[in-house]
Amino acid sequence: MSVSCGIVGLSNVGKSTIFNALTAAGVESGNYPFSTTNAQSAVVDVPDPNLEAIAKFIETKKLVPAAVNVVDIAGLTEGASKGEGMGNKFLASIRECDAIMQIVRCFENPNVVREDPVDAAKDIEVVEVELCMADYETVTRAIERVSKKARTGDKESIEEKELFERAQTMLEEGRLVRTGDWTPHEVELLRPLCLMSQKRILYVANVGDDDLAGEGKQARAVRARAEETGSEWLALCGDLESELRSMSGEDREVFMAEYGIKKLGLDRLIHAAYRLLGLQTFYTAGPMEVRAWTIRAGDKAPVAAGVIHTDFEKGFIRAQVYQVTDLVEHETENAIKAAGKLRTEGRDYVMQDEDVCHFLTGK
Repeated sequence: MSVSCGIVGLSNVGKSTIFNALTAAGVESGNYPFSTTNAQSAVVDVPDPNLEAIAKFIETKKLVPAAVNVVDIAGLTEGASKGEGMGNKFLASIRECDAIMQIVRCFENPNVVREDPVDAAKDIEVVEVELCMADYETVTRAIERVSKKARTGDKESIEEKELFERAQTMLEEGRLVRTGDWTPHEVELLRPLCLMSQKRILYVANVGDDDLAGEGKQARAVRARAEETGSEWLALCGDLESELRSMSGEDREVFMAEYGIKKLGLDRLIHAAYRLLGLQTFYTAGPMEVRAWTIRAGDKAPVAAGVIHTDFEKGFIRAQVYQVTDLVEHETENAIKAAGKLRTEGRDYVMQDEDVCHFLTGK
């Protein structure tokens, strides 16, 4: 399945720096407002040590990681939803994304232009109000669209109109639609509107190298907002991550040891996005390739087979399944089978994270 995350934030918060470090895309990053003028997108491999672990025991020609599409838009500014600045031109790029990464400036740097003092809480509020106001226009148009049929007594249109009006009230108050008390059915009715404030948000506190743990005042404000909205958050230093990405492996390890960094922040960022969306990974392994595939937690075996090819879901018969840890322990699939850990599963099997599968399908 295709997964995409949109990066949003005010100008000069480090969006392009983090996007560059994530994607090695070479997007120009400046220290002045609107230094990014076009929406940029790039595919990012999901860091996955399991691929190497599997390949140690199953000879293969190539490793294929799962991937996330990352979209970076121009910095938003207060009034963007009404045409101020440039970010409003690119909000359509975010509407199609599965989740939002909101980059929040939590560092002090006189060389990076900013008119007001750094204030993470205020910055978050400005961005989210702009997203809500843009969504308000979308919902208003949807209400106008369904109102005509609702006046004829059409039950479905009446239901939609009432639902959209509730969402409209939330948005008018500057509240994220996602924080509303919606039934699963209502969530599905709202989904076609592609509301940005309905999407899950990963708050990224872009800290200085003097606050890598994210314990400073500004980073704490980001954490508080994440907890308030039931969202994920993490702290990373965009400048430091960009520098680390440009180093060779040995130099990087030495540098990370000096700073006490155990894991690249950008790896944590991608994994946090996966948790945010309720995603998990399964694998197929053979002589041609070892590949990671992305599914949603709770998906059953036929759905997983369908991610490989749509015909496989329709023709699903059964799956042979074991865990990556089984392969590491027993070293061959024959040994896994002899140990009784190679399972045959049917259509009702709920996939588990780190399953390795062979699917049997028919026409």
